Formats: sequence, structure tokens, C-alpha cells
Amino acid sequence: MFPIYGFSSNWKKVAENDVGNYYIDFNSIKNKNGVVYYTDLIDFIKPYRDDYSAISRYAVNCKDENQKWLSLTTFSQSMGKGDINNQSNPNEIIFPQSNTIYFFIIKNVCNYKKQ
Repeated sequence: MFPIYGFSSNWKKVAENDVGNYYIDFNSIKNKNGVVYYTDLIDFIKPYRDDYSAISRYAVNCKDENQKWLSLTTFSQSMGKGDINNQSNPNEIIFPQSNTIYFFIIKNVCNYKKQ
């Protein structure tokens, strides 16, 4: 794996719900052999434990509409700033429901064309 840092020149807000605001780093989107990799950031509305934000890395299987959660880093401040509270590699396959934010996100990253 590689380190994840909260700063990014290309965080774009893509969704929001009662958990928080969701951002994608469009510079991180890479298509390698049909698998799309991307990084997202959740800025929590209310802190979860002592976490104010989280940055995750995913590998998306666009054909099967699922994603593998590769890494998670949580932070003590919003927008991926402050101290790192936790780092993990969940290595978990997620099949987002069609009416969820993550289904919307994988559809968008799979269709994203670099300018």
C-alpha cells in the first residue's frame, strides 16, 4: 500500500447525507486493466468517536458494480487534516445498493473521462 494524505488539490464534493459530505479526488482516478481505482474523503457532520474525517482508497469492478475497500485512514480534524487516528486495510468487497451514495460514486468513477 501507499500512504494517504489529507491534502489534495482536487477534492470535489460529490454527495452529502446525514453522515457527512463526500468528496472524490479526481486526480486519483486510474483505470488499470479494467479496474478503476479512486480515493474518497468523508467529512463527518458529527464526529464518529474522535474521527472528524476519513480517507479511503477503493478498487472498483465496473462490470459487477462492486468495489474493494483497500485502505482507510481517519483524522482528528475535518477534510483529512490533523492527527491520524487510525489506519487499516479492510480488504473488503462491497456491493452498494442502487439507491446509495456509493452506488452513485462507483457509477461516476467508472464513467469518468480525464479531461
